Amino acid sequence: MFSATLACGHTANTNVKLSKAVNDTLPSVPQNTNYVFTRTMLSEDGGKYFDEIQFYDGLGRESERTLSDGNNFLGAIYKHFLQEYDSLGRAEKTWLPATSKQTFLKPKSYKLLINGAYDRNDKRPFAQTIYEPSSTLNRTFRQYSPGDAWADHPKQTEYLPNTSSDLLRCSFYYINEYNYLDRQNDYPTGDLNVTKTADEDGKTTYTFIDKQGHTVLIRQLNGSEKADTYSVYDSMGRLRFVLPPMINDNISLSNLELYAYEYKYDSFGRCISKKLPGCSAVSYVYDKSDRIILSQDGNQSLKKEWTFTFYDNIGRETLKGLCNLTAKPSLENVIVRAYRTSTENGGVLKSGYEVENFPYALSSLLQANYYDDYYFTSDIQLAYDHNSKYDFQYINATYGSISARGLLTGTKVKILGTDLYLSSAFYYDDKGKIVQSRSQNHKGGYDVEYYSYTFSGKPSAKMCTYQVKNGNQYVEEYGYVYNEVDDIISINHKFGDAINSKKLISYQYDTARRIQFKDVGMNGVITRYIYDIHDQMTESTSPFFSQQLFYHNGTGTPCYNGNISSMTWKSESDANMRGYRFKYDGLNRLVHAEYGEKDDMSLNRGRYDEGITSYDKNGNIRGLQRFGQTDTNAYGQVDGLSLSYTGNRLLCVTDSATKNTYGSGFDFKKGAELATEYFYDTNGNLTKDLNKKITDIQYNCLNLPQTIEFVDGSTVSYLYRADGRKLQVTHKNENSVNVTDYCGNAVYENGSLKKILTEGEGYISLSGSTPVYNYYLKDHMGNIRIVYDQNREVKDVNHYYPFGGLIASSANSNQPYKYNGKELDRKNGLDWYDYGARHYDATLGRWHVMDSSSEKNYSNTPYGYCFNNPVTHIDPDGKQGVAIPTPYGPLPFYYPLANTQSYNLPSDQQIMRHTSNKFAELGQMITDAPKMSYTFGSLLFYQVKSAVSPEYNHQRKRDRRAKEDLDQQQANIANSIDTNVSGMMPNGDPAPKRDPKDGGKKTIIGLGVTGTGLLISGILEVFNPKPGQDAVEAHTDVEKERIQKNEPTLWEKIFSNIFY
Repeated sequence: MFSATLACGHTANTNVKLSKAVNDTLPSVPQNTNYVFTRTMLSEDGGKYFDEIQFYDGLGRESERTLSDGNNFLGAIYKHFLQEYDSLGRAEKTWLPATSKQTFLKPKSYKLLINGAYDRNDKRPFAQTIYEPSSTLNRTFRQYSPGDAWADHPKQTEYLPNTSSDLLRCSFYYINEYNYLDRQNDYPTGDLNVTKTADEDGKTTYTFIDKQGHTVLIRQLNGSEKADTYSVYDSMGRLRFVLPPMINDNISLSNLELYAYEYKYDSFGRCISKKLPGCSAVSYVYDKSDRIILSQDGNQSLKKEWTFTFYDNIGRETLKGLCNLTAKPSLENVIVRAYRTSTENGGVLKSGYEVENFPYALSSLLQANYYDDYYFTSDIQLAYDHNSKYDFQYINATYGSISARGLLTGTKVKILGTDLYLSSAFYYDDKGKIVQSRSQNHKGGYDVEYYSYTFSGKPSAKMCTYQVKNGNQYVEEYGYVYNEVDDIISINHKFGDAINSKKLISYQYDTARRIQFKDVGMNGVITRYIYDIHDQMTESTSPFFSQQLFYHNGTGTPCYNGNISSMTWKSESDANMRGYRFKYDGLNRLVHAEYGEKDDMSLNRGRYDEGITSYDKNGNIRGLQRFGQTDTNAYGQVDGLSLSYTGNRLLCVTDSATKNTYGSGFDFKKGAELATEYFYDTNGNLTKDLNKKITDIQYNCLNLPQTIEFVDGSTVSYLYRADGRKLQVTHKNENSVNVTDYCGNAVYENGSLKKILTEGEGYISLSGSTPVYNYYLKDHMGNIRIVYDQNREVKDVNHYYPFGGLIASSANSNQPYKYNGKELDRKNGLDWYDYGARHYDATLGRWHVMDSSSEKNYSNTPYGYCFNNPVTHIDPDGKQGVAIPTPYGPLPFYYPLANTQSYNLPSDQQIMRHTSNKFAELGQMITDAPKMSYTFGSLLFYQVKSAVSPEYNHQRKRDRRAKEDLDQQQANIANSIDTNVSGMMPNGDPAPKRDPKDGGKKTIIGLGVTGTGLLISGILEVFNPKPGQDAVEAHTDVEKERIQKNEPTLWEKIFSNIFY
């Protein structure tokens, strides 16, 4: 019997036959050293493993950490990380990793070795922290990144009191005795602690914190202009208002209506109302258990409609739907509970549940969740089907539901706009990993997926079957291969009745475990990657597409804070290298992208320039200029836009350009000359765009478009599940009707299967007599640059403006997946990218629907795209812009596919709460970052450093564990159609293994939801966004104290303690 705590966090008690005794393979460690040795087994026989040795000095401080690359046939290679301390015992220098065949290196040997590992002319292969002089508070003063170029460009921090001077003054906002927002001059000098931070490029932020630890002001500087975001609290310390920069000390009722965030609470401190800028308020009703039972947004209030959510007796969400109530009910004295009935279609709305203590009529069921057993359905097609290849050995054949105790076993989800429901069943092994999912599809058939796993919990194989009513069944299989340290090295694929599988992609890694070569397809199209001292990709080269990224070097203005100063690229068909030089303002917003050709970008300068002539303080674009091709051999300005707003909402656009783009390239088409050309509903959704000749847009209860109508009578109609998954798009005009259906990875057009989307790297075309594999080559942002087929024939070449528009010379392809890998709809001149939660208009550089995560970024417009920095940011799902690690840096990402679904981003607090009992699972998923299938959703985690909305603040304190269990189970199966890669970079590569600035510590910021069942809880809502997921807990005293003292975040502390 072998008992070990595995990397995936479960304690395994099973008969494991080790190939040799563990002691026989232990590495040699020098005597007279203090160390902790950890071996992680990666195979059942013990033949694959991963070693970690932590060395400590005489004061118990970690001085060196050594990682092995597994039992390589050439002998183990060890990667070393050296930590040095100053005379007061504080961490001072964190050295970049060095490799050797020794388990331990003395500092002198380490430094000699590492100086040859990187640029031999670089004398600073370490990150350095300088602490505040003449202070005993151990607060950081300067932080230097590795590299000689950063020796004069540190991050700097100063600790100051507020004063009456311009930059250190702070307006005093408060809630007066009449419960209204009021202002009383400024805070007295010395009442606030001010932290002034300047990044490597000198861009400055002031954070003002009061005596209670509340952040009351964040001031950012754009030259001499201040962008101030105020947070206002009541006497109970509850967040009541957030005043974005456009308020600008003007708290008139009209300004508050247009720009402010407002929160109201009941006597129990529960948020009962929140109002977002320019929108009607959202209301919440709680029961006695402090759970949100009813919610109502602005659109619903016009119809007297409410969204209900019911829970079972252990707090798991069971039912979600709609009801009509003439008045706001009170449920604070009862506990609303749902319980299973004895019949499949019994209970309320034929859900299989009865509800007690809710005396109101229910009108529509959106989703039902089932747990613990499989009595919820009698559909034989949803019953478990034995498949010996896919972990049948871990299923209890006699009592199959034993493995499902406490897990989500099935769902029943409505197709919005119809009376139809789709049911699914999920089957697990004895470790809670999903091994089979069976789901009805909207075309009358079934989608089935099978899984098997490696000893360490990673997927080793997957099989998917698709079938529509009265149609053929299609089968595809995936195989995953890993190296000695469990990094993925290849993904193979087999479709239909093919005898042999085809390689989709393979990877080779360098000694730092960075991807060095990536081979896409089977015809030798290999991409080579080169990195700088920060592990940032600087060059990728392949036969069809090459790219260079420049940061502090190149022909642009040097950037030391991570911004890209310039980039160049070249496709096979280009005669010259193409490129952009980028300029940013003090808030890191893109202001100008200057196009040029050749290495120095001296040729054809300005042909495809794109620039923002002005922003307002919230980041709404007020002026945009774009240049492009205007005729066969002519180039010039195609857009000279001036944008007017009411609040953050676009009102009208004028265009001073006299020429349009040539061919089918992107530019703004002026379709109206009115004072108001854009109209919105009470939720902030665009309902009319007169410039695009859109006369009406109808939305469903998820704020996703249901129908778009054009002035000529043509329409675009969407079919969604109630969990936000897109099922169908129908384009209709007077001459034709085109229907596109999405079933798992399969895409049907007008009833015929046309393509299978493979995992991250292309698709299989089924238009001809035999399937044809097509592959993508992508840039660092996941933009699809080249499409080529299995015969190495290039089918599509794409060049992009920085904000995502297609440059005219490349806009003739019918392959719809383009910018960020998203699906582009060009019919009827719509030109919108579908990101899942929202559609993006690249011609205007903005969304037309409110950001559901706007409360995580109060200072930015809810309609802005990626904080107006599309060079270094992406938006994976239309709900939150996030920084790209370009591509190897602190945040791992998944490749954003076209068919993404709307899901909720987790809060900092959810992540931290879960670590107390699930840290091992987190560690496994974070460090492994395995490539996953469409079946499992991809999550993006990031550090929440600003306040977030408060309406679940109270609820989180009650029934927390039960609610987290539900979220964990939902995360197992959510996004089964729309998302495919977890822990991946935007260009589809596995995530980096470390932060280049943390001395080799594991990257702990992002992790994927996998099919292993070892999922972080509280991370994914299958339904509409939960108000509580953005709660005021981000304004905790701990966070304020951290900012004040410049300490690590709780997130960083917890994972630092757990893993290192």
